[in-house]
Amino acid sequence: MLRTVLLCLGTVSLIGGVIVSVCTHSPAGAGPIGIGLILLLSPLIERYRYKRVLDDPPGTDWQPTGERFIEPGTDVSVAVYSQPATGKRVYVRMHAR
Repeated sequence: MLRTVLLCLGTVSLIGGVIVSVCTHSPAGAGPIGIGLILLLSPLIERYRYKRVLDDPPGTDWQPTGERFIEPGTDVSVAVYSQPATGKRVYVRMHAR
């Protein structure tokens, strides 16, 4: 939902800024254009920055780190696994067993 709102507001701001700049032949639309670009790019950065949570543990070369946290919004326990050779980390939902 928030992603959709950001994309809509970013699009409106960007288009409004372009219209103001074209109609007035001045840099008055630079602010809305900048804000629109930030709002449009933020969901893309968020997708890259925050990793998705897996449903099943990864392969045998991954080891649990012992770290646990509660996933916001779902209240599900999440375990952290790491791959010692590369240092990569993944997050795995802990299912009731």
